[in-house]
Amino acid sequence: MPSLLAQTPKREREAAAPKTRRIPVQGQQLALVVLIVVLAVGFSTQAPGFLSPDSLENVLRSASMFGIVGLGMTIVIIGCGSLGGIDLSVGSMMALGGAIGAGLLGTAFTAANPVKLPVFLALAVALAVTGALGACNGLLVSWLKLAPFAVTLGMLSVARGLTYLVVAFAVGQSATAGVTFSNPVFDWLGLGAFGPIPTVAVVFVVLAVLLAFVLRSTPFGRSLFVLGGNAENARLAGINVRRTIVIVFAISGLLAGLGGLILTGRLSSASPLAATGYELDVIMVAVIGGNSLSGGRGSILGTVLGAVLISEIDTGLDLLNVPSFDQYLVKGTILVVAVVMDKVYQARTNRNLVRTA
Repeated sequence: MPSLLAQTPKREREAAAPKTRRIPVQGQQLALVVLIVVLAVGFSTQAPGFLSPDSLENVLRSASMFGIVGLGMTIVIIGCGSLGGIDLSVGSMMALGGAIGAGLLGTAFTAANPVKLPVFLALAVALAVTGALGACNGLLVSWLKLAPFAVTLGMLSVARGLTYLVVAFAVGQSATAGVTFSNPVFDWLGLGAFGPIPTVAVVFVVLAVLLAFVLRSTPFGRSLFVLGGNAENARLAGINVRRTIVIVFAISGLLAGLGGLILTGRLSSASPLAATGYELDVIMVAVIGGNSLSGGRGSILGTVLGAVLISEIDTGLDLLNVPSFDQYLVKGTILVVAVVMDKVYQARTNRNLVRTA
């Protein structure tokens, strides 16, 4: 009987814990769905072409591209939030991945094309490079105890500089010319479709489902929530903190490279200036989706909804002919509001924990 009584509070705590963590996240996701619907109605009344098939396809393609990169950002924020985890290098990684993939094909128009690789090998090299640079971010954060903000900010410049070098090597002239090319695989990746559904959307959904399964149903995924909540607790629980951080940033780099290849296929061109400023959109996708910058809390579904919302706003504002600098103002305000809401949620959660104790 004593042992049964001793076990009862533990079972009650375990039963209560998922509710206190999941209900707010689900509520935020429901709010995102409502906001997406409200904005769709609002944009359609002001810009009649918003709900046209072409416009909706554009929303879906854009949401999928940013969402794929946002999945990597989500993993970083969930797993490294307690360390200040964020990846500011994703925009430059996208540009670098696209430049390597297109440059190694050797099919650039009116260019030197010193290297000619099969398309799938070129894609693999691009993903390997961006994944390796992401792992370098993780090594610097985990082994040298450097702040992720500073490390990835430096990598932002490094990757952008490498992009200029790769483009200049591929075209044999000024890097600003970019790599303009044509390739069926890139076209399929950036502009292809399975019936009415864009290829990139299918890739996005598959990756989202896979990562959602990893986060919720594997030891590695569960360890990310522990690590994101408190790195010292994760170490005491037997989690290899250093290795996990390296893997997390490598995944972010890999998915950023994939997003860059998709962008390159969509444009049939790789420019050293591609994806400039995209890190803001990617961070918004993750944060608006309910992934806490403090770490240890978030979901893949939230990131998917955040990607749709940001793409919807971009497309709607474009159709309304809102100037680009005003769009930055709108999106920056949205990001600030999302961060404030996250802070308020964290403060409320801490108060509830104190009252419970």
